Amino acid sequence: MKNFHNHNQYNPDHGFSHSRDDSSSITAGNIDKAQQCIYNFFLEIIKTYSDDEILDQFNKLFIRYEPIDNSAAYYALGEIIFYDKEEDFKYTILRCCYILNNNWIVNRNINACQQLVDLFLSNFISTPTKVTKLKTLKQWLQKFVQSQEYNKLRSLSGRPTIQHSYDSWAERFSTYILASESNDTSKSIEQRVYAANLSRKLKKQFKFDLALYTAKIDARGSNPQLKNPTSLGDGVLNLIKMVLNKQGNQKFRNIAQNLYKQIRNLSFGEFKDKLVDYLGISANSLDPFNLKEIIISKPVNLLERDDNQQMQISLLNIICNRLLKHILLDEYRHPSRFLKFALNAQNFLGLIIILLKIVLLCPDSRRYLEGYVAELINFFSVYSEEECNDFIKFLDVLNVTLAIFDDDTDYSLIKMHNAESLHGHHNDCDRIYNEYLDPQPQPHRQHNIHNQNLADVNHDPNFDNYRIFSQSKNTRRLNNSKDTTFPVKN
Repeated sequence: MKNFHNHNQYNPDHGFSHSRDDSSSITAGNIDKAQQCIYNFFLEIIKTYSDDEILDQFNKLFIRYEPIDNSAAYYALGEIIFYDKEEDFKYTILRCCYILNNNWIVNRNINACQQLVDLFLSNFISTPTKVTKLKTLKQWLQKFVQSQEYNKLRSLSGRPTIQHSYDSWAERFSTYILASESNDTSKSIEQRVYAANLSRKLKKQFKFDLALYTAKIDARGSNPQLKNPTSLGDGVLNLIKMVLNKQGNQKFRNIAQNLYKQIRNLSFGEFKDKLVDYLGISANSLDPFNLKEIIISKPVNLLERDDNQQMQISLLNIICNRLLKHILLDEYRHPSRFLKFALNAQNFLGLIIILLKIVLLCPDSRRYLEGYVAELINFFSVYSEEECNDFIKFLDVLNVTLAIFDDDTDYSLIKMHNAESLHGHHNDCDRIYNEYLDPQPQPHRQHNIHNQNLADVNHDPNFDNYRIFSQSKNTRRLNNSKDTTFPVKN
């Protein structure tokens, strides 16, 4: 084990007795140096210490306030407590947790993450003490354990959360909260990267579970124990078929790409007209709210741009982001009238297809969509699951639709002959397992029959005659991709 030393003198009641080298001092006006000292300690020991040793150092420093292997880090925490910087303490302990969790999650060591959050439930924290600094620390820890930030740490580690006034249904859609958090510059970089990595893993798990469940319910005699990742029941099968039946997985993408290629040759006014046609607004059930007029007028007012000016790619992201925001949120960041209309009518697919088309046209808008949905989840999270039933269904339909059209997934609607429908269904689950777990890419043997079967669906609306074929496009890349790792050089 590597030893650490500090050469400054320390008085437990007054902090550092600073040496002549003032550059090493930590004062009330420079709490950030105290924080950085603690960060550097954990960034260093994660390279050389075992998991148990790291947890022991964390427990000694933050829970018991005992001397650790680096006296400078121990004294630094003492300065934060002495100057009564509770918010700085909270930020420090959270960032240290994410520094450790980022490294452990990359190595798939979820057990260490769980042991870390369990340290905060130690009976030692509630034990009375007469030591001033330790008493303050225990009070801070007790409040921290009741915070939403700690609950999130527990949830991310797989531990059950401590229930508060909001309902636990929102935790099922934590990918949106995590995606939003990963773009929040007020969070530490470790927390943002951890959120981004975990959001990506949860999305992949959802797609995996959806593919397995789809194969199960679309085939007779498959494993009946596979879990439905949605609250839609077996209706999720017809939902996927309905989405694919509208234009098909690849055709949606092709239309979006064709419009994107035309942008540089269009005026701003021409682009808006084509955008209305592309989104299919005129034939949409949301027409009573005049969404078409909003698309025509709002970008002009917001961007102060004349219709005769040349359209630019750089404006596409702005227009799409603002359109997504206007469709989902009102000026008070509450559910928009469009969303309320869709929820009241229990007709989500039309609205979601519009959101999907915007994201396909401008993929960078996906993170804005996720951020706006995260705001909606926070808004509805204070209500019970029963009260939010329609919104939960909206989220499930959105999740399924985005999964179908994700860049690394290919869903096809295949017409089955009687002989085909009776044989080989039970092998689909094994194929999906292999595609996600075997790094060797799988051949796309069904692509050539996808388009010809789409025409058949239009004349044969009986979805029972069709099966869903799902396949990972870039299996090698999916399984060999590396998460962003830490420690980070500060």
